[in-house]
Amino acid sequence: MAASSGHTDQHRQRRRRSTAAVVCSGLLLAVATGLLTAGAKGAQASSGRARPGASQGPRGVLPVAQPEASRAAAYWSERLESPEPSAQPAVPRPGSSGTAHAVAGAQPPRTPSPTTDGKGAASDPASADADPPQVADPPAMTASDPLAGTAFTGLPQVGAIFSLTGGQQDGHYCSGSVVASPAGDIVVTAAHCVYSASDGSYYTDIAFVPGYHDGEDPYGVWTPSTIVVDPQWMNDADPDYDVAFLTVHQSGSNERIQDAVGADALGAGSSPTALTRVIGYPDDTEQPITCTNFTKAFSATQLEFDCAGFPGGTSGGPFLTGVDPVTGLGTVVGVIGGYEEGGDTPDVSYSVAFGDTVAQLFARAEAAG
Repeated sequence: MAASSGHTDQHRQRRRRSTAAVVCSGLLLAVATGLLTAGAKGAQASSGRARPGASQGPRGVLPVAQPEASRAAAYWSERLESPEPSAQPAVPRPGSSGTAHAVAGAQPPRTPSPTTDGKGAASDPASADADPPQVADPPAMTASDPLAGTAFTGLPQVGAIFSLTGGQQDGHYCSGSVVASPAGDIVVTAAHCVYSASDGSYYTDIAFVPGYHDGEDPYGVWTPSTIVVDPQWMNDADPDYDVAFLTVHQSGSNERIQDAVGADALGAGSSPTALTRVIGYPDDTEQPITCTNFTKAFSATQLEFDCAGFPGGTSGGPFLTGVDPVTGLGTVVGVIGGYEEGGDTPDVSYSVAFGDTVAQLFARAEAAG
């Protein structure tokens, strides 16, 4: 269904995050040197001038100062313990459920105690040693019917990205997900969620909350120690490079996020017409939404995903293929972003088609962490 001009403009403004909406004023942190090769503009910002406080060396990796990371973590931990009422409270919908999560070869995810399932039934600690229930012939992925985003309580490895601006909370404004890595500490999102090419600045004071829903942070608050984007995005906001990786940690803990919530595999070079599950956090609700459909090639470098109900805030949400119906784990082959920074209407979403460029950026993130 076509959107009106005003409706389109509204979603364009919400999908494209302005610097004023997400950048902590006055906080422009230095870029680490020696990790990435700069493009033709070297250390110049995308606006053509060096950013105040920016390193005059190669660009692409931002080490987040630990005092700022700790402050952000403390702020969001306190807020999530006593969440403010939402302007539009989320209403649980039929079919909402929690999903057990694990990753092959890793420790099982940390489970809050006591736990509840999607209907509020508390689990019985005494049954922890009992044999797990046997699942026979779990259902395969199928396209959603109707093709519209449906609210649910989320998956542990997918989360919301929160911002703090000028000492005031702005809520969650983007989405992200954990990807498997040897260090177990990497989150993928869209580059436009963490770096403004027009202003030549990173978005600071941000936090990733995996499994977030209804004001709850079942797996804690995680803050980035490094943010990695491609110089091609920094220089020109090239939609083919709208991907970023964050190295995240919890303040005062050595636990790895991958051990806590599991992780999706990073895919590259997959079919542009794969059956895909897309998950994201609308910025005006407190539950994520999910939809499954076949992607199609929008161009040689961009994927298109047609499903209604993906407004602003869903940017950075993963495109998942081969999702296991029991664990909820799959392979991330894209994130909402790319063309039109993910799409100008909520009915159509786009992503960079993950390939060699994203794999190389991921390797840089591993080295930077």
